Amino acid sequence: MGEIETPHATGSGVTRVVRTARALVAYVVFGAGVLALWAFFAPHLGAPAFWPAAAPVVAAPTESDTIVDVAPLIAGVVAAAVGVWLR
Repeated sequence: MGEIETPHATGSGVTRVVRTARALVAYVVFGAGVLALWAFFAPHLGAPAFWPAAAPVVAAPTESDTIVDVAPLIAGVVAAAVGVWLR
């Protein structure tokens, strides 16, 4: 038996480029979300972290009455959700 041929099964060239670009953007956004989550959790683990000084500070109290900056946590969750949604 011969192979079943389905024309345009993979889509046109433009469709493939758009899908590839969308996937690339999704991976970059998701990666930025992971880095932002690392920036939030790293100080608690004693590891170095990078978070831009120009980023806004969102202060939140903890159970031990200390104040932590939760902006990286919020940015990480939102970026990861957008990356998953795009993909």
